[in-house]
Amino acid sequence: MPTLQRQSAATASRTVQPSRWTLTLLTAVVAVALRAVLQPVLGDRLPFLIAYPAVVLAASLWGVASGLVVMVVTAAVAAAPWVPPTIAASERPMQIGTFCLAAIFICLVSNLRARMPSHPDVQDAETGVDTPLATWLRAVVWGALLVPLTAFVAAAWWGYEHAVAEAEAAAERTAVLVRGQAQRTFEIAQHIAQRADQAAAGSDGEVRSREAEIHARLADMVAGLPSVVNLNVWDAHGRPIARSDRYPTDHIVSVEDRAYFQQQKVAPVPLGISEVLAGRQTGLELLNATIRRTSLDGEFAGIVSISLSPAYFSEYYRSLAVENPTLARFTLVRTDGAILASWPPGSTGGDSRVVAINDDVFARVKAGERSGHLLVQSRRDGQMRFVSFQRVGDYPLYVLAGVSRAAMLAGWLRFVGLLAAVLVPVTAGLTYVSLVALRKTRREQSITAALNEAVRRRAAAEKGMLESQKLETLAQLTGGVAHDFNNLLAIVSSSLHVQQHLHPESGGERHLQAMGRAVQSGTRLTRQLLSFSRKQALRPELITLPTWLPNAEGLLRSTLGSRIAMEVAVDADVCPVSVDVAELELALINLALNAKHAMPGGGTLRIGARNEGASEDGTTMVVIAVADSGVGIAADVLPRVFEPFFTTRTKEAGSGLGLSQVHGFCAQAGGRARIVSEPGQGTVVEMVLPAEPMLIHSPEPPAAIDPGGLSGRVMLVEDNDDVAHSTLAILEAAGLEVTHHWSADTALAALQGGATLPDLVLSDIEMPGKLSGMDLAFRLRELWPRLPVLLITGYAKQLEDAVSGGLRVLPKPTPPQDLLRELRTSMASARAAPVPEVMPAKAP
Repeated sequence: MPTLQRQSAATASRTVQPSRWTLTLLTAVVAVALRAVLQPVLGDRLPFLIAYPAVVLAASLWGVASGLVVMVVTAAVAAAPWVPPTIAASERPMQIGTFCLAAIFICLVSNLRARMPSHPDVQDAETGVDTPLATWLRAVVWGALLVPLTAFVAAAWWGYEHAVAEAEAAAERTAVLVRGQAQRTFEIAQHIAQRADQAAAGSDGEVRSREAEIHARLADMVAGLPSVVNLNVWDAHGRPIARSDRYPTDHIVSVEDRAYFQQQKVAPVPLGISEVLAGRQTGLELLNATIRRTSLDGEFAGIVSISLSPAYFSEYYRSLAVENPTLARFTLVRTDGAILASWPPGSTGGDSRVVAINDDVFARVKAGERSGHLLVQSRRDGQMRFVSFQRVGDYPLYVLAGVSRAAMLAGWLRFVGLLAAVLVPVTAGLTYVSLVALRKTRREQSITAALNEAVRRRAAAEKGMLESQKLETLAQLTGGVAHDFNNLLAIVSSSLHVQQHLHPESGGERHLQAMGRAVQSGTRLTRQLLSFSRKQALRPELITLPTWLPNAEGLLRSTLGSRIAMEVAVDADVCPVSVDVAELELALINLALNAKHAMPGGGTLRIGARNEGASEDGTTMVVIAVADSGVGIAADVLPRVFEPFFTTRTKEAGSGLGLSQVHGFCAQAGGRARIVSEPGQGTVVEMVLPAEPMLIHSPEPPAAIDPGGLSGRVMLVEDNDDVAHSTLAILEAAGLEVTHHWSADTALAALQGGATLPDLVLSDIEMPGKLSGMDLAFRLRELWPRLPVLLITGYAKQLEDAVSGGLRVLPKPTPPQDLLRELRTSMASARAAPVPEVMPAKAP
């Protein structure tokens, strides 16, 4: 009753719990909803941020299938282009495939963990699975870890994206400032150059004649401009004719070979900008902004150049870097890649006049983009930087502002550290509280589980005892009925023998044969009954399996029914075995019945026999295999299938003794039984038996005994009148003199009283009185060692003692031919060694 009540309560509690598939779908929906809530923060980045912990939770709590369901749902939502977050079509296969592979790996790891033994304190004592309370507490522990972890990852990623966006924005803002400074500088330079050209209008002779005036005007133009080094007017041969910083001008210097001079001479531009070079007049590092001078007839008359200081730009860049330390690089560069100014000093490495900008930036510049930003790796120091580039007006110039990724990450890491400092104690506290609750629950459930287990074991012991008592009573009843039935069969068998051999002229041979077959069937039935009661007298016989197994097919087909096909395949070279035929038939019938129950919808039963290599003691073994295509046996049940009374079917469908009989039969025959099964793959039971030497010739049936060929005296000891009269008739018909006694006590008393010593004593084992037939045989062996004693019985409680004592025992009913053959053999052996005269002992 306690067990039934506990099972009912457990069943009732399970019915009110949501199914695991409902919880699985709910987990998937919650994961999708949480990701949608985080869409304004995360955007389309990290589409599977919530899906990963959801898969972990589902796989850990409800198994691999639940984890895969969450994976499929979240992946399907992510693949839908109309549901946020939206994954780019080019990236969709890679991201979804990566997520699915990771989710499958998580599920497999969870499956391996699930196969490990669970904590015994949190398992149901009867089902061996986690209790609902323990499962939800474990879910709370997971939640205490996963929820803060997910929040930490989301916040950290948001912080990283925010830091990247800030770095890109800072680089872009700074690039705009730097571009404005450069654009104003070159616009002023162009305007001054144009005014200087107007001031120096006329022929070269006129300009030289007004050199003092022009010098003053040029000096006034550049006064107060820190970016300008000087202002020069050059003739068509590259010689100075006026300058702002000196009067009179040194007419020896020439710039005719300079690239900026040749550019305006050959392919003039509105404002030419030279590379950084050393001025031939001042010796200073400068760059020249030039315009073309044209004569009245439109010919090339020289250039006007305004020399600018690269240090002016570098100093401005330095001031910006001081205000914002994350701004690590500034560069003023021509479209051909020549760097004009940069910060920090030497950041371009080596000779700045020939250093080209990064290939990624230069490729976008060459493509004609006027502005943009990207993450590049410097070839000079290997650092990653966020670079923003801007075109300087319509001039062949670009400015670049770079923000160090390391500096950006330093700020982000400070944010992550602060976030961790807040979340780690919270997570640790939640986890600690959850674990304390789980441990407390485990301790409480440990006591409950131990109590339930004790109650279950007691109930199982009581049930086993009642089952054993019932089976013992049934076995005693069966044994008694079988013994009495054996006596009846012995009477019928003996009477048939007498009728056939003493009155052959009476006719009715067909009816007598039918009666003989009925006696044989009855004999087989009683042996099976006695096998159940474990009281049968074994009759090992040498069986040739290639012949015997196909002949047994009919018996098994009637057991299986028409819905199950049967195949018998026996190796031609299989060795004979020495077993009790009735026991082997019973074992095959039990296996056939098990197979029938395992294949309710039909199937195939395959029976085969083969030789197997030598066992541990060197004996060759024969394997009789019985395989079905049924439902199979679960792995946790398989080790118990040979236990007596163990069954997976209802009480009405099985007693749990079928495979136990198979196991006992193999053990009694000197072999063993083994079983292999997988759910859904069927079951194979193998009876491994010791092999006997191969027969060179088929055994011939024993020759019939001539009833008139026997002579001698036989003392018959039998308490059943009908059995005694039928046996007496057989013996007398065979030519023997028979003396009958009703009990072992009277037989022993008669011999000790001086009665004539017989040639053989034939006695039943179960006898009334003080002595049994076996006691009589042992006593006669003490008094007359050479007197042969032959025992006959249907079953015997002391059979092992009789066999170990060297006594000859025949089963009841014994066919008359076998009985007469055994009598002749025993009497002939006794006569070959005459019994010496022994004075019989006086009766006590």
